[in-house]
Amino acid sequence: MNYRSLLSILCIVSISLQSCKEDSKANAEKDITTDVPPTGAIDSKQAYINKYNAYIAVWNDVSPRVERTYSVLYNTINDKTGEPLKEQETYFIPSLIESRAIVMLKDIVDKEPRIEALDALAPDLISAYKEMLEPVQQLSDYYKLESYKDDNFEKGKKLYYELREPIKKFIAASDILGVKVQEIDAQLSMEALAEYKENDELLLYNKGMIINSLKKHSAPLYSVEYDAYETLDLYAYDKHLKDIITHYTEFKTLAKDEERLKREMNISRAAPFTRY
Repeated sequence: MNYRSLLSILCIVSISLQSCKEDSKANAEKDITTDVPPTGAIDSKQAYINKYNAYIAVWNDVSPRVERTYSVLYNTINDKTGEPLKEQETYFIPSLIESRAIVMLKDIVDKEPRIEALDALAPDLISAYKEMLEPVQQLSDYYKLESYKDDNFEKGKKLYYELREPIKKFIAASDILGVKVQEIDAQLSMEALAEYKENDELLLYNKGMIINSLKKHSAPLYSVEYDAYETLDLYAYDKHLKDIITHYTEFKTLAKDEERLKREMNISRAAPFTRY
């Protein structure tokens, strides 16, 4: 459940915002024109990115660990009895640790700007994670030390029932978080690309469009069973492939302009981007 690739698109937005900051600093002693974004607007955008990144950190760093623990519990413990599904020589329950991402989210969730779709999930993510830490650690130690041999699984059942509700609550909120960050990511990406195009930064625009087209092109292939290939929408699949070719061709053509290359990407030679 790793969505680190979301950050690659988010970087497009971050680079755009950083560029605005650098331009503003460079022109600090010059007359301010209407083309320079107000400082407040830049700060507001950066605050949004910082808050959004806190949710991305939870999704990338915390959710996979919790889901792994949940998966092991699901495949090891009988939900009705709280005892192992089958007798084994040893049992392993992965524990969880204090999370910097959760602490960061707790510190920033009530700050402006609001991200309604995500902020509504934060209380469950934060409280559920806190609630599950101690019982999952105790349960992990309980099985690791084979303490169940001393009490016939009695303490293990108690700990499992303490852990069951918060871990399910976290998983439910995390599943929604994954959907929402993808929706917001797509929105931020398109806004940044529209700004590149409006500002005649067509190298950055086409580079971003190549990334978007690659993601759309490969998306139908994720987690597809072999038999499902027959039902793939090959027309849409081919369309995204054509989009990749179109934007890459335009990028290569524009990259011949050394002045544009230097201005937009701060490089003097296009070979690393156009040799394929």
